[in-house]
Amino acid sequence: MSLSRQAKNKYLIGGLLLVFNLILISVQIPLGSKQTLLEKLFFTAFSPVQKAAVSAFNYVTQGWHNIRSLKEAQRENQELKKQIFFLNQEKELLLEKLRLSLDQLELEKNFQSLEASILPARIIGLDTANYFRSAVIDRGSDDGVTKNLAVCDRFGRLVGKTAEPISGHTAKVILITSEESGVAVISASDRLPGILSGDGQGKCLVKYVMTSSPGGVVGDELLTSGYDQIFPPGLKVGRIAWITSQAGLFKKIVVKPYFNFQELGLVAVLRTGQALKR
Repeated sequence: MSLSRQAKNKYLIGGLLLVFNLILISVQIPLGSKQTLLEKLFFTAFSPVQKAAVSAFNYVTQGWHNIRSLKEAQRENQELKKQIFFLNQEKELLLEKLRLSLDQLELEKNFQSLEASILPARIIGLDTANYFRSAVIDRGSDDGVTKNLAVCDRFGRLVGKTAEPISGHTAKVILITSEESGVAVISASDRLPGILSGDGQGKCLVKYVMTSSPGGVVGDELLTSGYDQIFPPGLKVGRIAWITSQAGLFKKIVVKPYFNFQELGLVAVLRTGQALKR
């Protein structure tokens, strides 16, 4: 290639570069308040990236705020659970105190007609071998408890009688559902007498009622007669559940007692055996 041709090529390349630079300079010259073409291109290219970055930042910030709010809510929830627990405990204690007070008032009201010295007591134990046999109360000889005193529930219904052993602050009670018990009873409707004893399974039997005797009706109420000189007359015992005539001298009379084990928290010991006013 000749020297003149090389010189021409250099001038051509230089001219093209000059024109390109002028174009770049011209597109960057602002026209009043309008953006330059380069600025528009740059904004168009990087605007999605900027939006994504801002969205990601806001998402992370909101997520962190939510986590802190969740932790705070969990902490407050735990505090509320503790407060609710203690409030429930306090409520139960207050209800128990109220129940005991009402039981005491109900017991005294039910025994107003009984000419006896009433000693309130609490059941603190039952026979582990057979719940229907005996119980232990929190009153003893220091409180005036002796053998063969009638024990009733807070409704005035017969539960049993005191028995040995009797300590200063505790005493045994033989329940009427025990096979060891014996209570002189009489039916409310036809005045049928008999001796009530437990079957050891939660029911009672009226013994020594002749098969030929016309007395005894299912559903009839049984009361203490006082003939045994242990239980004062007129105490409610239970109702006749059924009657069967056996091939012998006596009927089999099954009685469902009134007292309920679930209501034996508070009982009354009758320290005298005088009669119940009718």
